Amino acid sequence: MTRTLSCALVCGLAAGMASAEPVSQTLDIQRLATIENMGRMAVNPVTGEVAFGTTGPGSSTSKQHVRVMQPSGSVSTFGNAAIPDPDAVAWDMDGSFGPAGSILVGGFRGMYSVNPQGDVFQFAFRGQDLMNPEDIVVGEDGSLYFADYGLSQVKRLSVHGSFSTLMSTPTPTKRVVVDERGNTSAIDSTGMLTSTTIEGAGGSYYSDVEIGHESLGWDGWTYAVDASSGALVQILEDGSKRILATGLLDGVDLTQPNAADAHIGFMPTGEMLVAIPATGAVYSFVPTPGAVVIAGLGGVLAVRRKR
Repeated sequence: MTRTLSCALVCGLAAGMASAEPVSQTLDIQRLATIENMGRMAVNPVTGEVAFGTTGPGSSTSKQHVRVMQPSGSVSTFGNAAIPDPDAVAWDMDGSFGPAGSILVGGFRGMYSVNPQGDVFQFAFRGQDLMNPEDIVVGEDGSLYFADYGLSQVKRLSVHGSFSTLMSTPTPTKRVVVDERGNTSAIDSTGMLTSTTIEGAGGSYYSDVEIGHESLGWDGWTYAVDASSGALVQILEDGSKRILATGLLDGVDLTQPNAADAHIGFMPTGEMLVAIPATGAVYSFVPTPGAVVIAGLGGVLAVRRKR
């Protein structure tokens, strides 16, 4: 079941937000949409559709629908039933936990699958291995990796239904990313980054972390939004970072709970998407024509020119 949202719902935040937009010397930036009450974001790696969870109280009474944004920018609700606290979303392209192309949803009562026809099924239930998944990712092995806020752990749910613990964080776990080799990085509720491949992040605190697309020069590096400065950064293996864009959190009252939240994803064609729930903004980032952003030497961002 799909229902197109009114402009008042999708665009209503625009009039009340500050006009400041992020800036960059190496990236072209475009605002694609403004979406209120935005939970986690997940990009369909084939179609470019973008699924959004919905923020709200962590309880069984807070039932809401997930939403899907088409590449054209139109946004619709999806699914024939509302889901309790549908914070986290991911696309199941191989059909590991539902028919191929389903949207997997993590919420207060467990995990759900919304198939391409909009039917909603619960496939994992709240218990000792699952309390409140705040972020979910389908790995290369087909397993589901999730940041469980209630357990302060990164967990893995295999296609056979078994749970395992991969990582614990100092405070409740909010974000998780897994690369193609199964290396895991997570962010806790204070913004601290814990990673199996990245050294200490030098006192930085982050809103989200993602592995870059192989095209357009992102080259599989790790990217994040700095929660204190509102900058889009590239994180190197030694924990140092390069600033790619600034101003993502301009106009946001960072004293409010979760005000610094951000979500990063990559379109099938390589464009980076960054969503800021506090403003409802969804931005597209693309390296400027003829330039590929890479790590520089001497602490300076370098630009490699295509031949």
